[in-house]
Amino acid sequence: MLTQAENDRITRVGAGTPMGELMRRYWHPIAGTEEMSKRPTKAVRLLGEDLVLYRDLSGTLGLIGKRCAHRGIHLIYGWPAEHGLRCPYHGWVYNETGQCIEQPAEPSDSTYMHRIKLQGYPVQELGGLIFAYLGPEPAPLLPRWDLLVWDNVERSIQVADVPCNWLQCMENSLDPVHNEWLHGWYGEWVLKSAGKSADHLTLQRMRHRRIGFDRFEYGMIKRRLYDGDPDDDESWRIGHPVLFPNILRVGRSGRGVSFQFRVPVDDEHTSHITYSARLPKPGETIPPQEVVPWNVQQVFDEEGMFRREAI
Repeated sequence: MLTQAENDRITRVGAGTPMGELMRRYWHPIAGTEEMSKRPTKAVRLLGEDLVLYRDLSGTLGLIGKRCAHRGIHLIYGWPAEHGLRCPYHGWVYNETGQCIEQPAEPSDSTYMHRIKLQGYPVQELGGLIFAYLGPEPAPLLPRWDLLVWDNVERSIQVADVPCNWLQCMENSLDPVHNEWLHGWYGEWVLKSAGKSADHLTLQRMRHRRIGFDRFEYGMIKRRLYDGDPDDDESWRIGHPVLFPNILRVGRSGRGVSFQFRVPVDDEHTSHITYSARLPKPGETIPPQEVVPWNVQQVFDEEGMFRREAI
């Protein structure tokens, strides 16, 4: 059992905390390309910091402090300039570094804008996701994980805001046995409660007969065998890689695979992003996707209870 101090050390992610400083050394997905095509600004809370993501008229993405330095207007209401985001109140413009580059009401020879700068962080797009880096420069290369760059796959993205810290969400990835109870037996009960049928034999086959863990270059590999699985089943032979610090990769060849990103919003909230790739059937060619769909999942129902399908 962890002490309170130990628990705080690995779950608190604000600036200056041990885990917050570690997490700032990694790129984190904060939005989808499709999402930003519908609206050019998005409020982002990441690692306890409140920011605004925008795309300007030149196509450049910026992630900057959320409030204009002039009168404190929330820049979610800003609109894209040719280069930067324009505040709706007095027209100040901020570029992707957070630097103020235009102040319409100031004299033409004023240098005041050069002394105004908001926080600004690097952002990059890959595979339909937009990633942010909040750490010290120089930023590391954005990892080109296989699902993000594969050809001949059909991708989709689902995001849910979960009211727990990132570690509570992530430790679930290293707990194989919960699968037979939460997603198996409890899933059967949910289906029956809704008047739907459940394959009881399938649930019985979800009983674990072997579990294992191995370290590898990028983290750990979780392995499992259910009753009836051959010893060389992919779930044991290949397993589920857990990429340090907060990504799980699951799936099977010939079906589909996915990443689960557990993005630390703050000390008590996590953005759970599932990035799925459908693999082609034999002989199938999947046409290139112009847009990767971004779907938001509602975790709670009208009564404030967790939706069963979200568990």
